[in-house]
Amino acid sequence: MKFWNHATGEPWAITESALNNIQTIATRQNETIEAVSARLGRELDNSYVSEIRDGVAIIPVVGPLFRYANLFTAISGASSYEILAKDFMTALDNPEVKGIVLDIDSPGGEVNGCAEFANMIFEARGTKPIIAYTSGDAASGAYWIASACDEVVVSETSSLGSIGVVAVYRGGKGENTVEIVSSQSPYKRLDPNSDEGKVRLQSRIDDLASVFIEAIARHRGVDPPTVVRDFGGGDVFIGKHAVTQGLADKVGSLEKTISSINPFQNPAQERGSPFLALEDSNMTDKNHKAEAPNLQTLSLDSLKADHPQLVESIKAEGRDEAMEEGVRQGRQQERERIGAIIAADAAKGREQLAQHLAFATDMAAEMALATLEAAPTKAEVKTAASVTGFEQAMASVNNPAIDPDGGEHEEDDAEAVAKRIARFSQGGAV
Repeated sequence: MKFWNHATGEPWAITESALNNIQTIATRQNETIEAVSARLGRELDNSYVSEIRDGVAIIPVVGPLFRYANLFTAISGASSYEILAKDFMTALDNPEVKGIVLDIDSPGGEVNGCAEFANMIFEARGTKPIIAYTSGDAASGAYWIASACDEVVVSETSSLGSIGVVAVYRGGKGENTVEIVSSQSPYKRLDPNSDEGKVRLQSRIDDLASVFIEAIARHRGVDPPTVVRDFGGGDVFIGKHAVTQGLADKVGSLEKTISSINPFQNPAQERGSPFLALEDSNMTDKNHKAEAPNLQTLSLDSLKADHPQLVESIKAEGRDEAMEEGVRQGRQQERERIGAIIAADAAKGREQLAQHLAFATDMAAEMALATLEAAPTKAEVKTAASVTGFEQAMASVNNPAIDPDGGEHEEDDAEAVAKRIARFSQGGAV
């Protein structure tokens, strides 16, 4: 791949001056490696040294950042995400390393590979303290990486920020160049000189910038609008001003940063970050867990002061959860009320009334049971309904005493008895 094609075919998270330098180098396609080395006054060995000092791994993140190490990165005095990732994982897995410091002085670099390396750092939080120290610039892609660490420490003259994405496109071809694009793929080659081409290219860059901004927000424990509003909009902040704006955590020096690393403390937790976890299972020295000091507790006041958007988000989520819990408890209580009424002894023989009280009213179970006990059962209602009006009238009349008339015959015939009954019913004597 020619240097120029690489420089103009990739989106960059880098400062303008550094990108201009890369383009200048890229235009010298015919220079030999010896000529470039002599002009720059240094060997192009494309390497940099990671060291371990007092149990702390120091990984330099210097110069423009590229995905892979190659001749182009050597000419640019750059670092590659590929080598940085290998060094980082080696330090992370080394039991002799109690903490990691990324010593950053970089204007940023390629977007391709930056997000992956930053995610690798962010996901390693809680394993060992991971500190970003910015001795010079931590701009654009370099700040993307720094923000993923547990803590960002700056020197008094450090420059942090330049959050955004830029791309360079060549407009037009050489006069002898002929390029034919498939008719099914009209947007495979966009013309940056046309309005439609500019719109489509701008959309691509904006989408990449959104990924950048959302990553910074996640790393620093804020929301994306805060990054857009308070983190410079592409500008940079110097030293303590970067701390004031929330891009960094404190001003310090590399040596103090190295000496202050404690494997049992989590800088992200101490500053009140919502990303707190320092799991005991991940501590380097398993035999000294009992000696680990208690981690500082995140107070509500500090959370409100440092992360108001997070507090509001938690409140909103809490209200939703409380509402859902209230609905769940209400349903459970209603099921218990219905069961208490339907299954009660008082409901036996009064099933229809019990179902009405349970399902058609919101009457409390105690009151419903009292109502059931006062109501007649089905058997009682049936017994009362079986007594006719004639039977009730006859029951209220005293039956006449019908005795033999004392005649000669001990037994009267049926006709004589009937006549006596008829006379009684007409008010006569029997």
